Amino acid sequence: MALTRKFLITIGSLVTIVIIGLAVGIPVGIVVGRQKPTSLTVEKQASQILENNPLIDGHNDLAWLIRTNFANSIADFDLYNVTRNQIRNDTPSHTDITRLRQGQVGGQFWSIYTRCGHQGKDATTSFLEQIDLMNRIIAKYPDEFQMATTAEEVRQAFAAKRIASLFGIEGGQAIESSFSILRLFYQMGV
Repeated sequence: MALTRKFLITIGSLVTIVIIGLAVGIPVGIVVGRQKPTSLTVEKQASQILENNPLIDGHNDLAWLIRTNFANSIADFDLYNVTRNQIRNDTPSHTDITRLRQGQVGGQFWSIYTRCGHQGKDATTSFLEQIDLMNRIIAKYPDEFQMATTAEEVRQAFAAKRIASLFGIEGGQAIESSFSILRLFYQMGV
């Protein structure tokens, strides 16, 4: 009796699996069969999507790297070719215009950062200097970057074939516990 019951449960399970497989497999097969064959590689398909939709990178520490390596000076900084030799700290930059374009980046959040130890000392000044730095970078490369503070401005930059540049403050020490400073950062588009 136990063997017969076990056998029936096994057969019933197999029949159920086959029915579910057919119920799912047939419609999926029909849908896939109706799709037009494409000779495009996955990379080409992704590239076509990115031609019409901006890819937004949500975090880039370039401002901090320029601050720590070049004391906020961009005179000798070539953003078309950032090499490991230019960057003297442990985190080499992976950002230059060539790679941003190759990656089809449509928008970039430039992180405005300073260490927590600056809180109560010069955190706000440090953040303001980095905002100024990134504004100067955007101005130095006007054919590549365009400031954006709204979704509409991101779309406009993308339509103009420029990388929309947005700022994001990393860490609350920048506002020094002041709503006034927070409002000013907001008014600056940060």
